[in-house]
Amino acid sequence: MTNQFSLKKFLIILIQVLGAMLAFVISLMIANMLSPLSDAISEAGKSATGFLSPVTAFLFNAAVNAVILVWVARRSSFKGLGMIGQLFVLSFGVQVFMTQIETAYFLSAFPLLHDNFQVYNLIWRGLLTSLFFSVLVTLICGGFSRKPRPQANFTVTASNALKHGAWLALVYLILYMLAGYFVAWQVRELRLFYGGPAELNGFFEQWANTAMVKPEFPIFQYFRGILWILCLVPLFMGFSGRRLELVILSGLALALLPTAQLAFANPLMPAAVSLGHFWEVSLSTGIFGALCAWFVPTDIKP
Repeated sequence: MTNQFSLKKFLIILIQVLGAMLAFVISLMIANMLSPLSDAISEAGKSATGFLSPVTAFLFNAAVNAVILVWVARRSSFKGLGMIGQLFVLSFGVQVFMTQIETAYFLSAFPLLHDNFQVYNLIWRGLLTSLFFSVLVTLICGGFSRKPRPQANFTVTASNALKHGAWLALVYLILYMLAGYFVAWQVRELRLFYGGPAELNGFFEQWANTAMVKPEFPIFQYFRGILWILCLVPLFMGFSGRRLELVILSGLALALLPTAQLAFANPLMPAAVSLGHFWEVSLSTGIFGALCAWFVPTDIKP
């Protein structure tokens, strides 16, 4: 009976993940129809390449989004609009908003986005995709059912979030700087793309140069660390599993949701630059997500 139950449960999860992958594709198509890219970006995309083939990149993105959001939905104590909101904040916040505000910060590196409001269009397209996808995943995972949901095991108190968020945001800044130099900046193509030197300079020299050009940079990244935490709060508050599972899920969500889209052919940057950013962000935000899940949520005592 146990084996039969396990097999049945596995098949249900598999069907939900495959259904969510299809839902992701449908959500992308709807967003593209409602808010297409500019002619210049679309034309540049025809000759762009990604670090994965187009089909593999598409499947990779669909699988990452489906697995993570189905995982969240199955462990969620919310239902209906509550579950939609939980999924949407994670999907849109982590995958779209947090990535595009950094794109806007480094806008000078992306000529195709100059003076055309396309950054706002990218955010709007991502918002539509995340909204449609969150509704469909909620439907696929029974979020509109009248059946009772499992009880949440964690909550997020203001005092605990402020106490740990203050130093975790500093940890994020440190992780960002370490991964930025020792992972991304090691790629020669990436250095040249952002106007850096052809020959690798030292860690302190590089960040001193960055501070000279952008003295507000540490403050900007510190507050990005706080925003990453806020994106995870709905996940923490509605999670019904154990803390170790939450740590793994949170780490994977921050590692893969912001980076999976880099596998696509990207008209804004060469494939080598995308790959460098993929490993950089996956490592730094993945570790940060796991740390947030360990320290920020508070256990709900029975």
